[in-house]
Amino acid sequence: MTALDATARPITADEPAAQGRSIGVRLWTVTAVAVLAVLVAVWITSSIDPLTAVRELVAGAVDGRDRVSETLVRAAPLALVGLGAGVALRGGVVNVGGEGQMAIGAVGAVLATLALGGTPTPLVWLVATAAAVATAALWSAIPAALAAARGVPEILSTLLMNFVTVSLMAWLLTETFLHDDDPYVITAQGDRLADRLEFPTIMDGTRFHIGIVVAIVVVVVAAWWMRTPAGLRIDLFGANRSLAAQAGVRPRRAQARLLLISAGFAGCAGAVQLFGISHRLTPGLTGGVG
Repeated sequence: MTALDATARPITADEPAAQGRSIGVRLWTVTAVAVLAVLVAVWITSSIDPLTAVRELVAGAVDGRDRVSETLVRAAPLALVGLGAGVALRGGVVNVGGEGQMAIGAVGAVLATLALGGTPTPLVWLVATAAAVATAALWSAIPAALAAARGVPEILSTLLMNFVTVSLMAWLLTETFLHDDDPYVITAQGDRLADRLEFPTIMDGTRFHIGIVVAIVVVVVAAWWMRTPAGLRIDLFGANRSLAAQAGVRPRRAQARLLLISAGFAGCAGAVQLFGISHRLTPGLTGGVG
């Protein structure tokens, strides 16, 4: 028996799920304490009744069809980017480059729409979304390569890549063919998508578009996938890398794969935001989701 065999503690099939629940409990506890602290601060520093503030906060999010719709519209890209970050975190990989990956994914989606021309609209959406996922994943290959070759922490490289993306977007939207060809436009923005390429709304008079349904489906599929053997290998890699290596998981390859998967979710968010809300490339397309 090797020293590694003697010290490595076997992980049961239920342990990763238990760890996830423990993390979830801690997050809810921190959230509850933060909300309570805000309410106390409001009560101390103003004449506003904290309970009234809570009622207004809830009403602003879910009181009426329009507000529910707008809450879901804003939640869709957050859910996709957060889902990608969460998948990586389960494997012990910290990806904080979701905002840049979302933006570069939208660029990939626009390039795909230009290449497809008069292709039927549903096929354009499908191919452009796949292009957004692939573009974001390729973008994250840079920090993945830095981590594998030089040991650069991914939390640092993915963070800095956000700033690189901002500069790249500014150049693309001012100096290249992606810039709006309207001579009266002096801001950095791209041409507006054709009307047929905009996601249709599900509820009239709101911005509730089919991209929100896409986001929900992706979340459900990802939740199922994390319970497959592939998802369990991610949990194993995050919980005990030595044991994962014994099971045949290559650490550097697994870390790179997690970064690419995580970025792919962010790229999907870029496509959803492009076709559903912004309808053109702009520096503010991501809305600060990072």
